[in-house]
Amino acid sequence: MKATIKLYKNDGLGKLGYPIKLIISHKKETRRKTFSYSSLSDWDFAKELPRQSHEDFEELYPHILEMRKNSVKLEFLRQEDLALAFDFILGEVKVRNPDFYIFADSRIAFMRSVKRHGNAKAYECAVIQLQKFYPDLDFSQITNEKLESWKEFEKSKGNKNSTVKNYLVEIRAIYNSAVKKGMVEDIKPFAGVFLDIPVQKRRQRNRYLPEVEMEKLKAAKFTQKSYQRAVDLSLLQFYLGGADLIDIYYLKRENVMKNRVILTRLKLGAKAYEFDLLLPEAAKLILDKYRVPGPWIFPWHKDPKKYDTFIHNHRRALAKVKELLSIKLAPKDDTLGTKVIRHTFATLGKYKRIEEDLLRELMGHERNDMDTVYKDKYPEAERDAAQLEIIGL
Repeated sequence: MKATIKLYKNDGLGKLGYPIKLIISHKKETRRKTFSYSSLSDWDFAKELPRQSHEDFEELYPHILEMRKNSVKLEFLRQEDLALAFDFILGEVKVRNPDFYIFADSRIAFMRSVKRHGNAKAYECAVIQLQKFYPDLDFSQITNEKLESWKEFEKSKGNKNSTVKNYLVEIRAIYNSAVKKGMVEDIKPFAGVFLDIPVQKRRQRNRYLPEVEMEKLKAAKFTQKSYQRAVDLSLLQFYLGGADLIDIYYLKRENVMKNRVILTRLKLGAKAYEFDLLLPEAAKLILDKYRVPGPWIFPWHKDPKKYDTFIHNHRRALAKVKELLSIKLAPKDDTLGTKVIRHTFATLGKYKRIEEDLLRELMGHERNDMDTVYKDKYPEAERDAAQLEIIGL
């Protein structure tokens, strides 16, 4: 009895990627079983293992190592039945038609554990709406007919096409995760579901703060702590390359040095990488203002699960700050949210004619494999100068 695991290209590229197969051979008989999927760029062919860029790397990598460990155990080597051999290697008893909501909860918990709170929240909202319509649901019951019925119900409530489509997209993402893990057979229940919910796509210019409005934030002084904290965090985002608020929230002491700060964009998940920025004096003063003993920079980081509550309160404070300072967004006034700060850094950088690739480095944009090879191609001094020019310090 012999077992191997590899990315199997012979079957061709599917919607989920190429299949990752467990191949077992015994007495001139060979059988294959797909248990996950991967793209070519997310697979290390030398080691026959997923790269860190694989979206399920945190779960898939140790699972394959465990399967390899099982493949050299005497209990496997002495097997005569191929079906039992597959069960032993996989290390799990396959559940017939597992409960969709139990699996969805596990995906939501996983997203939160890797600090992808946006994905977790989106999954959660869609699942709540689906469960109101179908209180009990296993994977075998997720059919095209049931999805169509739910879709029509959501539309009858007056929801916009974009809302209904988002719900379906999140449910499909959870469903595809189960398919990729080999837990269920893909019966293509989402085929055609999106055809009658068109969403108008148009290029919309991101809202940003012109320099004069940013100066209002820089000069702001509030006695109300929550308002001043909202201002300080927005400025910190801006000074540090338009960093996402979540990356500031989870900033660790080890990532802050004398005049540099190391950031990782949690939004990118397994594709995230570290990049460093100049720590301007204005940003250092904000960090020092809130810094507490321990591994984390900020005092409110006592419970990582409280981020959803934190950002909700932060947004409310920002809305009040906008009102009190009479701040106007461009090109069209809108809500002052955390993403506006990132868009502001990018827009002001373009207006100052900062090279696009240099701007990408400062903002930690996702890289492809070729980018990663040549990352940090701009000298530190050049990056620092561009950063200071954008933030006006």
